[in-house]
Amino acid sequence: MRADQAAKVRAELELILGSSLFRSSHRCQNLLRRITEQKLAGNADSLKERTLGIEVFGRSPDYDTSQDPVVRTSAAELRKKLAQYYQENGHESDVQIELPSRSYVPEFDFAPAREPAIAPVRHPRRWYVPTLATIAAAGVLVVALKLLSPVWSRSDLDRFWEPVLKAPGPVLVSLGLQAAYNPRSVYAQDAIEGVLPGQSVAPGEQALRGDLVLLRDRYVALEDAVCLVRLTSLLERFRKPYRIRAERATSFADLRDGPAVLIGAFDNVWTLRTASQMRFAFEKDREHNIDRVVDRQHPENREWKVTNAWPEWDVPIDYAIVSRMLDPATDRQIVVAAGLTQYGTIAAGEFLSNPDYFADAARRLPPAWQKKNLQIVLSVPVVNRVSGRPRILATCVW
Repeated sequence: MRADQAAKVRAELELILGSSLFRSSHRCQNLLRRITEQKLAGNADSLKERTLGIEVFGRSPDYDTSQDPVVRTSAAELRKKLAQYYQENGHESDVQIELPSRSYVPEFDFAPAREPAIAPVRHPRRWYVPTLATIAAAGVLVVALKLLSPVWSRSDLDRFWEPVLKAPGPVLVSLGLQAAYNPRSVYAQDAIEGVLPGQSVAPGEQALRGDLVLLRDRYVALEDAVCLVRLTSLLERFRKPYRIRAERATSFADLRDGPAVLIGAFDNVWTLRTASQMRFAFEKDREHNIDRVVDRQHPENREWKVTNAWPEWDVPIDYAIVSRMLDPATDRQIVVAAGLTQYGTIAAGEFLSNPDYFADAARRLPPAWQKKNLQIVLSVPVVNRVSGRPRILATCVW
């Protein structure tokens, strides 16, 4: 490449990195600068996924690219931002930087910028009648598209999920786990579960209180699992890829790689961290066995609480928070579905997957809520340890 061409590429690179599209994404800035400079230096062969993960994103030399797709998701986001950049007015140039699909080697297009085409001038009498026909045909086409295309019939729930679905990369679904004790003896476990004929033992009997093993990363509450199934089924309907990880196996780096859905409250540290940045959050008073949803704008409101839920979980009502936020720490969309107990969590999952339920909330939200952060507080009736239809208590949009 000639020196003057390289100078033009570097000048174009600085213009791109300084644009509003790229200033908000340090990952895209770092990746674009690295691959461009390496290509200009004649080191295109070094632009491999693992090498970029190590040199650009600080991963260890032996990191698993299949479990940590930071380079792939960043490259997908970079391609999208480059396309948006060159579609905006004022970004015409005699050199363009492109990143082909399935490649980390950029291409430089030195084709001269095209001048806008000048439409030929025609006498009005010659095109007046065809224009009317064109307008009529266009009207028919619009009506047909409105009737046939699902885009025209998007629900409020679809609009809630849209920022997550449009974000590059798969959705990380982080699920809280329940700590539980297992007897060391297989016979004792079988006796508890009643699988040995004539040897059923009540769990509280003294014979089973001794030799127990604490397991922190094995068990999922049934209601949390139902919430997980509802939300992943919705992602599959939208054809959005996702991956599931336990809360303890989720890292901050994972949350920076793409959008995330957090399930569960007190058993998911990432939910508590995310909620701590927002108006409505979770609070636990262990001394008085009280779990509560707090309103930071109205701290005097102490009514959204569950008392003496532990250890039987036999409560008449639960409370939940559903949220969607662009996390300022990760620059990624995060959705939260969490209740004070498992009943609230299952109701939150139902609320975020049922268009009719969410439509009730959308009617209370201000204009343009679709592009803003939002929280919704729900109350959930519980009858015979089964959650009922959630009711909206409060909303917050910012």
